[in-house]
Amino acid sequence: MRIHAARHLLPVSSPHVVDGAVAVDGGRIVAAGARAEVVAAHPDAEVDDRGDAVLIPGLVNAHTHLELSWMAGKIPTGIDYVSWVRALIDLRAGEDELVARAAAAQSIEAIAARGTVAVGDVANGTWIVPMLAGSRLHAVVFHEVYGFRPGDAETILGDLVDRLEAAGREPSLAGCAGRVRLVPAPHAPHTTSPSLLRALAGRAVAAGEPLSIHVAESAAECRLLADGGGGMRDLLEERGQLEDGWQAPGRTPIGHLHHLGVLSERCLAVHCVHLDSQDHSLLQSTRATVVTCPRSNRRLGAGVTPVPELLREGIPIALGTDSLASSPDLDLLAEIAALRSDHPGLAPAAALRMATLNGARALGLDGELGSIEAGKRGSLVAVALASPGDDPLETVCSCPRDVFSLAPSEPDP
Repeated sequence: MRIHAARHLLPVSSPHVVDGAVAVDGGRIVAAGARAEVVAAHPDAEVDDRGDAVLIPGLVNAHTHLELSWMAGKIPTGIDYVSWVRALIDLRAGEDELVARAAAAQSIEAIAARGTVAVGDVANGTWIVPMLAGSRLHAVVFHEVYGFRPGDAETILGDLVDRLEAAGREPSLAGCAGRVRLVPAPHAPHTTSPSLLRALAGRAVAAGEPLSIHVAESAAECRLLADGGGGMRDLLEERGQLEDGWQAPGRTPIGHLHHLGVLSERCLAVHCVHLDSQDHSLLQSTRATVVTCPRSNRRLGAGVTPVPELLREGIPIALGTDSLASSPDLDLLAEIAALRSDHPGLAPAAALRMATLNGARALGLDGELGSIEAGKRGSLVAVALASPGDDPLETVCSCPRDVFSLAPSEPDP
C-alpha cells in the first residue's frame, strides 16, 4: 500500500481537503481525506509526500483523434471549415501508416505524462486499438462511420460488423481487462444518412454503449441541414454523396439528431457551437453531454460553445482537445486554460469537473475514474504549486508547468 500526500487534495466529487492524502492498494483507492486520518488508519503504508502540490484525479479527454497526430502543423490556419475539411481529406489520401503510428505513439506518451488517464478517441481505422491497449490509458475508441447516401447504409453496416469482429479478435484487446473498448459511432449529421444515424443510435442504446457525434460545429453544417445549400453541399456533391432528389430536413443539426432518436443520456454531442434556444431545450431534456473543444473551435473559426448558458440549464459538459489537425497539442490542462479564457467567469471547479468526472461519466468510466473516491482506480495527478500560498484550483486550471502522473504501481487486473 502507498499513501500519496500533498498540501491540497481536490477529489472533485467532494470538498477540497487541506493537507490531504490518498491511500492506494492493489491499484485501487482505499481511503482519501485528511492526511492525519489516512496515515493513522494505515500506519504501515509507504508515504509519498508531494509537499506543496495539489492532488487531483487523472484527466479525461472526452474527444480526440489520436490517429491524426501526424497532421500536426500540416493544415494552414486561417481557412474556413469546409476548406479545412478538404485539406484534411487530401492529406489522408497520402497517409504513411508508419508515420501515423509513430505520431500516435508519441501523442499517447505525451498526454499520459500530462495527466490524462482516459480518452474518448475517434478513429476511422482500428490500428489505434492495440496501441491504446498497450498503454496505461483507459479508452473508448469510437470507430467512425460515414455515408450520406441512404442507399449505401446496408453495405456500410455490414462492413462495419466485419471490422468490429476482426478488431475484437485482437489479442491485446482481449488481454487489457476491458480497459479499452471499441464501439461504432456516426461522424456527423452532415456526413451520415438518417438510416445510419438511427441504426447506430439504436445499437448504442441496446448495447449500453456511449455514442459520440460531431454536431453543430460549423455554419456550413447548419446551412446544409436547414436549406440544402452552401459549401458543405458542394463538397458532398464533389464526392458523390448526394443522391438525386435529396432534400434538406429543414432542421438544426441538434433538431435533426433529436428527430432521428440519436440524442440520449449516452450521447456525446461534440462541439455544439451553433445552437438556438430549442436546441438547448433538446439537450436539456435528453441529458446528452456536450463535449467542447475550445482551441479547435478557435482555430477553425467555428465560434464558441455557450458553456455558461448550458451550465445554467443543467446540461452536462465535458472537455476534449480534438486532434492535432486542428489543435496545437493534446494537453487537457492547456484546454482547461483555454476554456476559461473563452469564459472568464467560469469557476475553476466547474472547469476541472468537465475535464475529469463529467468526461468519465460521458464515456461510462465513472465507476473507475473521474474523482478521488474509495474503490476507484488510483490514477492520480500531482500538480506542483509555485508558492505554498497559491490557490490550488487556479493553479490546476492555469496550465501548470510541473505535473506528475501517479499511475497505480500495480498492473491492471
